[in-house]
Amino acid sequence: MILSSHKDSDSNDILSYIKSVIMYTLFSDAEQNAEYTIEQMDEGFIFIPIYPITYVIDEAFYNKLFTILNLALTPMYTLIRPLTMQVITLDGKEPSRSRGLLIPARKGKPQRLKGTLSELVTQSKEKGDIPIMDIISWNYVRSPHALITGVSGSGKSYALKYIFKVCSNIGETIAIDPKGSDLARLAKQSGTKDIVIPPFVNSGDGQNGIGGKYLQEVVAVLKQVESEMYARQSRLYQATNRVSTDYRELGIKPVFVFIDELAALMTGASKQVKQDFQETLTRLVVLGREAGIYLVLAMQSARAEYLPTIVRDSISLRVQLGRINSENTRFLFPELSEMPMVPIGGKGSGILSIAGDPRYAGIEPVLTPTILD
Repeated sequence: MILSSHKDSDSNDILSYIKSVIMYTLFSDAEQNAEYTIEQMDEGFIFIPIYPITYVIDEAFYNKLFTILNLALTPMYTLIRPLTMQVITLDGKEPSRSRGLLIPARKGKPQRLKGTLSELVTQSKEKGDIPIMDIISWNYVRSPHALITGVSGSGKSYALKYIFKVCSNIGETIAIDPKGSDLARLAKQSGTKDIVIPPFVNSGDGQNGIGGKYLQEVVAVLKQVESEMYARQSRLYQATNRVSTDYRELGIKPVFVFIDELAALMTGASKQVKQDFQETLTRLVVLGREAGIYLVLAMQSARAEYLPTIVRDSISLRVQLGRINSENTRFLFPELSEMPMVPIGGKGSGILSIAGDPRYAGIEPVLTPTILD
């Protein structure tokens, strides 16, 4: 990691402010404030202990430091919660000051994107990635699969609507909607060929609701996608001598499988069908990236009984919308059990992480795009 320091007057002011903030809250002994210094880098702030020290630096210490600064630096800076304690080495410094704790931070507050669906889709084409905020975007090739969670009214449907519209302009889409609601109607409007809805949506008589037969139909569609995945892998193996490659070398489009209200799919299904569904989902998530098969899942809570742990851990883009606390985030972000984030407020707000992308260091606040009529 290449770190660049700041030496201007604004930096000196913020460093003085940080020292004043942690002076009485981080240490039990005031004299310990002479045993560290703070520096600012492009990537955030560095807490540099000056050895020998009389306090223990461990993950609990790092978490406490982050928690103190998280609120104190808002709104001047947005802190990014690392998935692990960030210890970096500092070249050119004397041995007593040659390592530090990095607190990743962005200057200011990220801004929500606003526009019509067509305007937001145009932005995604121009940037190559799928923009989430003004300075945050999702590169689905580098960071495959997405999971959006949130209770009713959190903005989950709007986020799913936006991502679906963008993806339908990038590749092929499959929409699985057990409610026959927003996702299904948007897919129909977009001309999506594969829309999987329960029988009651087409029957018009209110009969034949979600049941085991519907989940069997979903599994059958997913197995077709799985067969396509294996066929692409075979073509790719035979067509190239490259070691690192993916579906793009074949000149084919990605396939995005959208599943809304995933937990509702299992209502009324037998244990065997549920197991078949989860096993198929697991294979698609674990093996799909190279073949250009991507899943975008939405549900109220990523509980293990609905979403196997291996599936959750293999999904790169994770978004939690709505009220943020340790209870409703522990399934999606177990790292937050000791350090809840401070969301930036409003509908469609929450937290996200994008694994596999070096541009993003961990978990940070998010405001999903606002779609204008």
